Amino acid sequence: MTVEEFKDIILTHHSAMRRLAESMLNDNDLAADAVQEAVINLWNKKEDLERAEKKEALCITLVKCRCVDILRQQRPSEPIDEKVLMMEEQSADENLEERYRKARRVIDLLPEKQRKAILMKYEDDLPNREIEKVLNVSSTNLYAIFSRAYKSIRETMEKLNDYERGK
Repeated sequence: MTVEEFKDIILTHHSAMRRLAESMLNDNDLAADAVQEAVINLWNKKEDLERAEKKEALCITLVKCRCVDILRQQRPSEPIDEKVLMMEEQSADENLEERYRKARRVIDLLPEKQRKAILMKYEDDLPNREIEKVLNVSSTNLYAIFSRAYKSIRETMEKLNDYERGK
C-alpha cells in the first residue's frame, strides 16, 4: 500500500472516526489524539487495512478501542471511605437477614412435603437422592414437589413485596 492510497482511505473515513471519538470522549482534544493514535496504528497495520473488505469498519473499530483505553485511564480512583463502606456492608447484612426471615416465613406456609423438601435441600444441604429416600418419592415426584414449592414461594414473595410497597 502506498502513502497516497493510505491517505485516501484515512481521508475518506476521518470524519466518521472523529465523530465517534468526540461522542465517546466528549472532549475535542482527546478525540483528536484518539484518532491520531488510531491512524498511526492503522499505518503500522497497513497490510491488514489493504486486505480488509470493510476498511471503514476497521478504522472505526481501532478508534473505538483507543477511546475505551482513554476512558479506562481517566477513571478516577477515589479513596475509599471505610466508615461508609462498613455502613453499606452492615446494611446489606441486615437486608439479607430480613430477606431470609421473610423467605423462611413463606416456606413455613408450604404444605408439609414441599416444606420438608425445601428445608432438606437448602438448610440441610442434602442431595436429591437423600431427599427422595427420606420422603419416599421418585426423582420425578421430587422434581414436581420442588416445582410446586418454588412456584408457591415466588408467588407469595411477590404478594408480600407488593403489599410492602403499598400496591
